[in-house]
Amino acid sequence: MKIRNPFLLRASERIESDAGFLRLYSPLILDYFIDNMDGDELWNTFLFIRSSPGAGKSSLLRLFEPTSLLTLLNRKSGDEFKEVFKKLKKLNAVSDDRINVLGVNLTFTRNYELLESFSTLPPGTRDRLFYSLLNSRIITATLRAVLSLARLRFPEDLQKIEFNYKDENLYFKKINVPCDGHELYNWAAGIEKAIYELLDSFLPVNPTSIEGHSELFSLETLRPDSLLIEGRSLFDRILFMLDDVHKLSAKQREGLITQLLEKRTNTSIWLSERLEALNNLKTNRGRDYEELNLENYWKDRESKFEKLLTSIAVKRAAESREDVEFALDAQQNELELAEVYKEAKKTLSNSINTLSAGTTRFNEWKSHLSQFEGTDQETCELAKQIEILIHRNLAKSELALDYSLSILELQEKTDEKVVQAARLFLSRQFNLPYYFSMAVLAKISTNNVEQFLGFSAPLYERMLSLNLNQTSVSISARDQDREIRKIANEKWKDLDKMVPDSALVTRFLENLCTFCINETFRPTAPYAPGVNGFYIDATRTIKLINEDEWLSNDIFTDLQIVLNTCLAFNLLHVKEVMQGKKGQKKNIYYLNRWLCVKFGLPLSYGGWRTKKPDDLLRWTKR
Repeated sequence: MKIRNPFLLRASERIESDAGFLRLYSPLILDYFIDNMDGDELWNTFLFIRSSPGAGKSSLLRLFEPTSLLTLLNRKSGDEFKEVFKKLKKLNAVSDDRINVLGVNLTFTRNYELLESFSTLPPGTRDRLFYSLLNSRIITATLRAVLSLARLRFPEDLQKIEFNYKDENLYFKKINVPCDGHELYNWAAGIEKAIYELLDSFLPVNPTSIEGHSELFSLETLRPDSLLIEGRSLFDRILFMLDDVHKLSAKQREGLITQLLEKRTNTSIWLSERLEALNNLKTNRGRDYEELNLENYWKDRESKFEKLLTSIAVKRAAESREDVEFALDAQQNELELAEVYKEAKKTLSNSINTLSAGTTRFNEWKSHLSQFEGTDQETCELAKQIEILIHRNLAKSELALDYSLSILELQEKTDEKVVQAARLFLSRQFNLPYYFSMAVLAKISTNNVEQFLGFSAPLYERMLSLNLNQTSVSISARDQDREIRKIANEKWKDLDKMVPDSALVTRFLENLCTFCINETFRPTAPYAPGVNGFYIDATRTIKLINEDEWLSNDIFTDLQIVLNTCLAFNLLHVKEVMQGKKGQKKNIYYLNRWLCVKFGLPLSYGGWRTKKPDDLLRWTKR
């Protein structure tokens, strides 16, 4: 059923109907697998999928669940489903008449972490209970997935599953295998029930009553040839998808990963988790595991991400009962802004004349400006570029000689960064629109689909209102800018409700953004188009500690909390750059683009400054 504003539906994985989910799903992320994993490599992979909330990892996992694939198979000829089916077929996840992969999705919750709270139990016993619970839930999730793929009912049809695994390693206790699915389910459910009773009990814990497991054997025993219905396997391979791994305790997570790396089978395992900063997995990428960081993937593919969001916008608008397209004007309305630009021309001309008083050095530049025949907007942009370059020239004390600078020199000094800085400066000085167009909205989304929807919903609501008035649904640049800034301000006000340690976080971000503003809007625009990120240089701190040691130093506890929180909640994101001797890698912490909107900063990347941990720490204190 169509709704008025489909952009209000946040994450697509929350959409109840599989058909509805698939209609709204844009499969461009599947190109990552198509381009990087040839043949069956995808189905013999240990893959980390990492992102901040709302970047699309849970939607990606849902796509491979049996109900999604069955719905897709049944509707593969429909226009809304063709592209998704084609890409999945290329990955050999589906064929024209069959599902080839059984997707088993298990979402972690915080109750695993509760097992760590039983301090009276030896660590080894807590580990055994953890693996027992995990084995039982993986088995239950797999049985449920098999029945879904077979179009059978859970739990009524469990006995129709044949579990014919030969238990040569004696993994299973208190149950005889081979067995049917009903027996296997009862065994797994019994373990889970016993552990829950232990967690809820106020009596002394007696773990010996529970069947403990020392390893994660379920992934090894659950195979296409061990899970049969009517004597045959319905699928060629199993994809185990373990979601929200970050909800495990640090010890549980580390132990789980170690086991999975050591017990490599031909099974495909995807571990999905939220980005938790400052915790780095110390394994050998490429040999031990692959990593798909969704934000990083789109960071290097800006045009493709814009294409993704355009596709999402088209799909969402098609679900609206109002039949209104998602349209954003990419140009300023000069008639609407005529008076502003007229006044800006006078102000900028006076500023340039004042700056250049007493010197003839810039006469040719001023003459070029006075003879310029562009629009008022173009004239103002040129004037602001000249103003910036005059400031730069005057700042060079060694240039005492009063020689005239040519038009060619003006053109040579006016690179794209100066052009972008001039537009930003104009916007700030004269309240001109800066944040508008689909391309800009894509940048503001910071590689996060849910963030895009959060900004798009109010914009689409405005389009619906314009449609009611029988006017053009395209929102002007000024109105887009006003609406986008309003949304960013509302998000800022909601931070205290959204993130833990919000007082620390907002204080830090306010100081960081004030620093960025001061650096960005210096008259010479030295870091054009502006600053919106930082690099942590720990070689000279208060205590002269080594570069990485500040992470474990108690002095910096508040800073660690802030950085972890900002990264986990997508307020900061890290981009790796190559700089220095021998292509040294540096992790640059950039503001989420909506924070750039809130504080009037540029959306580009590249403008960052080096800060010491103790400098950053002070931003949390005042």
